[in-house]
Amino acid sequence: MLTAILIVLLALITVAYAAAPLTGRRSLVDPLPDDRDPVLVDLEEERDSLLRAIRELDGRLDLPADRRDELRARYESKAATVLKALERARSEARGAADSAAEARARAANARTAAGRRLPIGALALLGVVAVTTAALGSFVLPRVGQNTVTTFFAEDLRTAEALRDLIRAAEREPNATNLMALGDAYWEMEDAEGAEETYRRVVALASDDGTSVGAPPIAYKRLALLVLQRDLPAALELLKEARAVDPTDPETLYAIGELSFALGDLDASSEAFGAYLATPEGAGDPDAEARLQLVQAIAPAASAVAEVRDRDNLMALADVFWTSGANDPAVEIYFEVLSEHDASEPTALSRVGQLLFTRGRSDDAIGLLERAASAAGGLTQLEPQASLFLGNAYAVQGDDENAIRAWEAHVEVVGVEAAGRVTGLIEGARLRQEAASAEASGASASAAPTAAPEAADAAEAAASRALAALSDPALLVEVGAELYARHCVVCHGAVGQGGTGVRLAGNARAANEANARSTIRFGRGIMPGFGALLSEAEIEVLVRWVGQELATPR
Repeated sequence: MLTAILIVLLALITVAYAAAPLTGRRSLVDPLPDDRDPVLVDLEEERDSLLRAIRELDGRLDLPADRRDELRARYESKAATVLKALERARSEARGAADSAAEARARAANARTAAGRRLPIGALALLGVVAVTTAALGSFVLPRVGQNTVTTFFAEDLRTAEALRDLIRAAEREPNATNLMALGDAYWEMEDAEGAEETYRRVVALASDDGTSVGAPPIAYKRLALLVLQRDLPAALELLKEARAVDPTDPETLYAIGELSFALGDLDASSEAFGAYLATPEGAGDPDAEARLQLVQAIAPAASAVAEVRDRDNLMALADVFWTSGANDPAVEIYFEVLSEHDASEPTALSRVGQLLFTRGRSDDAIGLLERAASAAGGLTQLEPQASLFLGNAYAVQGDDENAIRAWEAHVEVVGVEAAGRVTGLIEGARLRQEAASAEASGASASAAPTAAPEAADAAEAAASRALAALSDPALLVEVGAELYARHCVVCHGAVGQGGTGVRLAGNARAANEANARSTIRFGRGIMPGFGALLSEAEIEVLVRWVGQELATPR
């Protein structure tokens, strides 16, 4: 009886709230969402980017004071232009809003003149809904645990009834079948606590049963997944239990291989991956084959380290990790070499520096890579990747002179043809230097190309090609890809996956043209601005290309 009264009261409250807007009580009506003018949004974002760039100049201690003053003047001039455009756009928006408000006022006066009438039809319909709601209130979910839930949705009702029946069956007859059915229901409902507790009961039941060969393998596997984040050894033991019940299950074998590798048991990892590849499902799996090759390559070096933990054995093990792409464990070993055996080991210094650069720590990367070069007798004595990373680190810091030095060392080692985009990076850095020199000496913009006519002609041709690309979609894709490969891929990744720079793939802020345009032109954070290097047409091509090819989900 009490439940029925509560349901009726709830229905009446719902009807009163729904009817309020129809009877003129506008204070209860939610406002429409803000639909701002996109032009205003773009201008405001550009203004904010410019103001932020002006503020960040105070922290650019790597730039000379006169260069900071020149940039500040340029940014402030641009900001003044944007502010004027913003004011004009706001004035136009206010004019449009005033016209709309007058139209609404005329319409409201017309309705008032016609008289206000209650919407009898709508209120009658709400009354019918209220009666129906009260009638449906008799549907009460079965008691689950200590809670009773009222619902009007048949699917929720069926789910709760099924769970109730499974709980009762497990309480009446707690055998493996009933407990597994209950555990699977909790798993499907994503109730991790209920699933873990129930699967543990299944496992305990199997171990207490002297005639049993073990719980179903899925119980062990799901328990392993549930404890994986907090206890790797316990998860591995559960997987071994699953394998004891079903020795050829491919999922179990692969998971044992990965966990054994993570815990440093290379023999167990190698055996598990070998067994996985021997199953029909795992045969020819390239990921498993690559992992098995890595484990087999590491095993001898790891055994040597276990016997004698000296500099040479540690370096050999770290090198195997590094060349296989497992950079983090490699760098941990390199740190051990540097801290306990040889603080000037060139390869260890170089590779730690490379990893620090990919983590966004350019200053630390430069220090370690320069130390590595000094210890090795010059940049050309290190692996080519080291000089490339050092040049990139200097470029991030805005030090074009040292960036050119490092990149030229890279080209000297690998050759012009193999260097690819690095020659373009060198050319761009030189153009920036020439532009900065011309500005510092007070020369006009047209006088700058005389110092390097060929480079200037190339830059002019590139700008003309970019301008043509803005009206040719096919050419835009081609030019955009070239510009991205030359200026962006080092930090943002080949497919925009990110690295030192932010992830661009699927990034809504990168898809916002005003934001992308301002960032490319003026820089942001550790990213340098390209306004002095790229023409306006090239910047526009990059903005559109990044938005179309990377940032917009496909």
